Amino acid sequence: MPRIVARPARLRSSCLIFTLALGVLPGLAAFGQPGVPLDDPFADELNPFGPGSGDATAPPAPPAPPAPPAPPMPSPSPAPARPQTQLPVPFPEATTPRGGGGGRPSAAMPGGGSWEPSPAEGLLKEAEALDQAGKYQEAKAKLQEAITTDPKLPIAYLALGVVSRRLGDFEGSVDALSKGLLLDPMDPEMYLRRGIAWFHLGLYGIALEDFQEAAGIAYDDPRPELWRGLTLMELDRPLEAINAYASSIRRDRTFMLAYLNRGLAYLVAEEPGKAEFDFDQAIRHDPDDVRAWFNRGVALARQGKLQEAIHSYEEALKRNPRHAASRTNLQAARSRVGR
Repeated sequence: MPRIVARPARLRSSCLIFTLALGVLPGLAAFGQPGVPLDDPFADELNPFGPGSGDATAPPAPPAPPAPPAPPMPSPSPAPARPQTQLPVPFPEATTPRGGGGGRPSAAMPGGGSWEPSPAEGLLKEAEALDQAGKYQEAKAKLQEAITTDPKLPIAYLALGVVSRRLGDFEGSVDALSKGLLLDPMDPEMYLRRGIAWFHLGLYGIALEDFQEAAGIAYDDPRPELWRGLTLMELDRPLEAINAYASSIRRDRTFMLAYLNRGLAYLVAEEPGKAEFDFDQAIRHDPDDVRAWFNRGVALARQGKLQEAIHSYEEALKRNPRHAASRTNLQAARSRVGR
């Protein structure tokens, strides 16, 4: 079952670990590798300062261990690109909050004037620069200053909630996002991010409520249902998690993370044939994803299709020759076939 391991203060260093008992071949690594990224997943999409400004100073995610605990939420393949209008970017080209009086004009203001940011918006831009430099504590202080300057700026609470979570301050993240929701109770991004903070606090019931709120408001966004599925897996409810992942896929048929995690849930539910289908879908979307090839091999081995499993492990190793779990399973499968 999925379980959470050490959650350090920096978001890019922790991961979800899914343990799967194969029960087919002796010597096969007893785990799968899901597609959920970091504590603050979808690196660019959940970056409060917009896409492309990830933490360049963050250490790389640790490699998968070769035996029963295994990985992700670490640097997975990036989430599929979606139109800019769907990206949750608290610092878009216009730094005014959603619904807060319009965005930045393309040229001059009526009457020949030019657009000037408010003092609070100027502080948000400074916080953006600090975030891009990986200076999260300083960015947090700048956001708090922006909130003091303009306490009715929802976007500042959203950014503060995300930066707080990056620093491992989950309670602070919940507090900031809750205050933001008092100002904008229909913001699905704040519900989603507060749900993620509740998740990391182990308060799964409350997290589910926030993911459901986010899903109900942003009905074309696949992420709340993905997180709902992850939470249900934590609660040992794989069949419900499968339904949540299916809902995520219906919202975005190209959302590979949902396919990868639904495949793992199917393995937990002893449905390796359906798991194989999901991993095939992930491979079609990204033929170079090692996790998809590895997990496809696990699903095939669970069905006794050892030659096909061997091929999947070989494909995973072509893409990452150091992938220890694939090598372990490959050797075990070849040994079984050679008997």
